[in-house]
Amino acid sequence: MAHAEYLRQEGGDDLEVERIKSDWRQMDLTEAERVMLEWVEKLTIAPSTCVEADIEALRAVGWTDSDVLDIAQVCAYFNMRVRIVDGLGLEVDEWQIVRAKAGAEKAAKLAEERGVEMPSDPWGVR
Repeated sequence: MAHAEYLRQEGGDDLEVERIKSDWRQMDLTEAERVMLEWVEKLTIAPSTCVEADIEALRAVGWTDSDVLDIAQVCAYFNMRVRIVDGLGLEVDEWQIVRAKAGAEKAAKLAEERGVEMPSDPWGVR
């Protein structure tokens, strides 16, 4: 949840942030973004299953070796942070929950204005 909230903080569209939090696969992404996120998910969930073909797939959609290294490092950094926070039993600060709820309310208004469905709430924030 917190990572998507940083997108909102940086000026991201509230409704798109809610969609990312619900399921990034439902987003309107470029092929390069989709391949990158599929690899990052694999690297996060089952890193030992990553193979050279995964890197070739990234290259095939335009990511350079330098890009792939950057992506891997950012993925590893956030995975480390999450494991430390979760492993120590730390909780999300109240201000983060307040900000997420306010953003979700804005997103609901945008969804209504745009005539689209509000994404699900897998984190139970709303």
